[in-house]
Amino acid sequence: MAKNKKIRPGFFWLLAFFSLAFIYASMPDCAAGATGAYSGIFRQKEREAGQDHPTHIVLHPLWQRVLRAEKIRPSFTANGDNFNRIDAESWRNLVQAAKNMPKTAILQMVNGYFNQWVPKSDSSAWSTPEYWDTPREFINHRGGDCEDYAIAKYFALRFLGFEEAQMRIVIVRLWNEQGKAAPQLHAVLAVYCNNTWFILDNNARPRDNIFPHTQYQGRFEALYSINESGAWLHGSEIARTSIARTSIAR
Repeated sequence: MAKNKKIRPGFFWLLAFFSLAFIYASMPDCAAGATGAYSGIFRQKEREAGQDHPTHIVLHPLWQRVLRAEKIRPSFTANGDNFNRIDAESWRNLVQAAKNMPKTAILQMVNGYFNQWVPKSDSSAWSTPEYWDTPREFINHRGGDCEDYAIAKYFALRFLGFEEAQMRIVIVRLWNEQGKAAPQLHAVLAVYCNNTWFILDNNARPRDNIFPHTQYQGRFEALYSINESGAWLHGSEIARTSIARTSIAR
């Protein structure tokens, strides 16, 4: 992927933020109090992941490490304490702008904010095939693997007022137009808003784009999803043994 430009604070960022607020002002706000009952990401069947499922055994500890780190020291504050000087200022601008935006616009703003950072594989950043960054590690590196973008967006949105039950980090398999699966898996953030799941993808172009999950049907196959409340198996993964041996590295 091409390298992304560094975010700079200032008038144009504020103008962009408030322009988004104007564009989305007439849209319905996100549903409050969403629960695990909102299923059907990519219109697929799902069920809760069993504790003994091989995929859950591998991925759940990675997620629990992130949760423990966030409990000890939250990565997101109003002042951007864990950001460098330039990013802290742009983060403060984002937090201020979010106060005047409907939540649908916040989703787009947060997606665009982090998608400008440079993707880095786990093998290059951590010398391991699978590592889930805490948001603070992601902020320090100004980039990471696909699941690291999803995790950072999850906790940024939690800080901005979204509920955990509205969001899932989703591991997906990618399919091309010829019906061939990509060799590696991918991770995105799904957020329940306006009676649908919106997908926040680090590969989105333009970088701030968000789309309803239905637009990914046939291209994304959900396999496993997780949030602070639980974990779920999706689609064909319900009947399969495990995706744990497949690297999530896109």
